[in-house]
Amino acid sequence: MNSILAKKGFHAFGYALFLLLIAQPGFSQVTEIESLKVLMRDMQQQLQKALSRIDQLEKEKAVNSARVGQVEKSVKSVQSAPSILNPAIGMSIDATAEHRAKAGGDFNFRSAELGISASIDPYARGYAFITGGKEGVEVEEAAMVTTALPWNLQSRAGRFFADFGRLAKFHPHEYAFVNTPLSLERMVGGESKADGIELNYLFPTPFFLRGTMGGYNKLGAENERLDNSKSRSWSRFTYLGRLHTYFDLTDNQGIEVGSTLAYTPSVRLSDTFGSDRSLAGVDFTYRYQPLDSTLYQGFIWGTELFTNSERRSLELEDGSIVGKRRRSYGGYTYGDLKLNKNWSTGFLFDYAPSIDAPAKKTKSYSPFLTWNLSEFNRLRFQYSYLDDKVREAKTERGNQFFLQWTTVLGSHTHGFRNR
Repeated sequence: MNSILAKKGFHAFGYALFLLLIAQPGFSQVTEIESLKVLMRDMQQQLQKALSRIDQLEKEKAVNSARVGQVEKSVKSVQSAPSILNPAIGMSIDATAEHRAKAGGDFNFRSAELGISASIDPYARGYAFITGGKEGVEVEEAAMVTTALPWNLQSRAGRFFADFGRLAKFHPHEYAFVNTPLSLERMVGGESKADGIELNYLFPTPFFLRGTMGGYNKLGAENERLDNSKSRSWSRFTYLGRLHTYFDLTDNQGIEVGSTLAYTPSVRLSDTFGSDRSLAGVDFTYRYQPLDSTLYQGFIWGTELFTNSERRSLELEDGSIVGKRRRSYGGYTYGDLKLNKNWSTGFLFDYAPSIDAPAKKTKSYSPFLTWNLSEFNRLRFQYSYLDDKVREAKTERGNQFFLQWTTVLGSHTHGFRNR
C-alpha cells in the first residue's frame, strides 16, 4: 500500500515539475512586470520627495528674500539716519589761470564753496552755502523750504538766490562758461542774492507753469543802492513777480520761458531825491536731447534780456547833483554743444550797457571748450574779446584767456540745472 502511495506521489511531483517547466516563460514575464511596477512606485515616491523638497526650498527662499529685504531696508534707514542728524556736506573748489593782453597774468582763486543740506522734518528742509574767496568768507545762502503746504504752494525764507531770471540763480562754478556776463553783473547785481521770503504756486495745468511772489530787503549780491543791514520803510523793499513755464516741442526738444519783474517803490540816491526802480527780464532756454543717444549729447541755447529803469544821480558842470531817469537794455546769449560724456563746446555773446550812461556799453565774444574728466572734476578753456566803452581803465579790454579748474568733493548740488 505504501509502495502504491509512493508511486502516486512521485508521479504527482513529476507532473507538477513538468507543469512548472512548461509555464516558466509566463512566470518570468509576470515577475518582470511586477518589478517594473515596483520600480515605478519607487520613482514616484522619489519624485514626490523631490517636489516636496523643491517646495520647501522655495519657501525658504521666500523667507530669506524677505529677510534680505528687511536687511536692505534697515541698511537704508541706517544710511539715511546720519543725513537727518548730520546733514549732507560737500564742497566745490573753483580756480582760474588768467591772462589779459593789457594787464598780464594772474592765478585767481575764485572760491571754495561749502554746501550743507538736509530734511528738517516732514514739513520742511534746509540748505546753506558758505563761500570763501579772496575777499573773505560769507554766507551766500541759508534758507528753509516748506515741503508739505497745501494747494500746490511752497515757500522759502532766509537768504537765498531770488527767483529772478535763469542765470542769476546759478553759482558761478555752475555756468557753462567761465565768467559771469557783465550784463548780469551791471543790471541785476550778479547773483540774485536776497534776504527775504518767497511763495511759489504750481498751476494745475497740463504743462508746467509756476508763479512766484517775493519780498526782500534788496535784490542782487552787488547791489549797493540799499543797505541790507538797516530797517527801512516798506516802500524801500524790493518786490518780485515771476511766471515760468516749460513744455516739450517734440520727444527730443523742449523750451523753457520765464518773465520776471522786480520793483522797488523808493530808492533814495541822496538826501534830496530818489525814485522807484523797475528791473524786468525775459529768459528763454531751448534744449535738444536726442533720445537715440546718451544723456551726455545734446544742445542748449540760453538767452536773457534785461531792462532797467530808475533815476540816477548826474553831476552837472557847476558841480550840482541832480537825478535823471535812465532806461538801459542789455542781455546775453550762449550755446553749449555736448559732444560726448567728456567734451562740450560753445559760444557766449554779452551786451552790457552802463546803468548811468546807457549809450556806453561793453560787448564781449567768448568761445569756450570744456573737458569733463568726471562728474566731479572739470577743466575749461575760454577766450574772450571785450569791446569796452564803459570803464576808463583799459585793463579789461581786448584779448583775454582763461583756464578754469573746478572740482566737487562729497555731496554738493544745486539741483537739476539741465532739466
